[in-house]
Amino acid sequence: MSAPRMKVTVLGSGTSTGVPIIGCRCPVCTSADPRDARLRCGFHVEAAGFGLQIDVSPDFRAQALRFAIPRVDALAVTHCHADHVLGLDDIRRFNTLQDSPIPVYARPAELRRIRRIFGYIFHPSAGARRAHLYIARLEPRPFGREPVRIGPFLVRALAIPHGPAKATAIEVALGARRAVFASDCSHVSPALAAMLRGADLAFLDGLRDRPHAAHLTLERSAAALRAARCRRARLIHIGHDVPHAEIARRYGPAVLPTFDGEAFEL
Repeated sequence: MSAPRMKVTVLGSGTSTGVPIIGCRCPVCTSADPRDARLRCGFHVEAAGFGLQIDVSPDFRAQALRFAIPRVDALAVTHCHADHVLGLDDIRRFNTLQDSPIPVYARPAELRRIRRIFGYIFHPSAGARRAHLYIARLEPRPFGREPVRIGPFLVRALAIPHGPAKATAIEVALGARRAVFASDCSHVSPALAAMLRGADLAFLDGLRDRPHAAHLTLERSAAALRAARCRRARLIHIGHDVPHAEIARRYGPAVLPTFDGEAFEL
């Protein structure tokens, strides 16, 4: 029997506003290139019939429909910013389809924030329980220092700088194959550089050309990915400053901008 394959689908490649941005008529926001239409960040990882969802943006319902996500058996959250968690309520449909609770993994500080924001899910009132309201059934699971087995995957979480806050880089391994997801990052630490090194697939924050306090520029991100010598390297969390085709021309095949719906098999 052949070893299972890992499929990674990019559900959203854009920054927190999405692209096009409301009220903007710039060349990217009005572009006819579908790769310039960027929903908020998220990934779906599948293997052996198991679905691992990484982040649930406000666009998650539309993404699940557009890309026909069949299952969400577990959820991993990189950090508790609106563009990464405000689709959490839509997980309840997968509870119904699968007739089971779904574990949600995050670093402990992020789990505390998620539980506070979504108190009606994690701390429902007695009245809500008696009324059998349609509420997502989620089981909080903290990431620790050691990798954790999630379905067929071995998953490792690493706290990374995200301006004054912290986000999480997530490494998903299936056998010897590794995919690394670091969509929100302002500095590539030595630990993150080591995680990226030699990955079969890597996504790294590349917002725009102008510096930003909480995100890498396109050039800094591309340089880090080139240095990591990943088998496939992609820029993500892209704003509306530079069109997809220009970014692709600029960095060549070694480092490409990703786009909504791009899929990989590892």
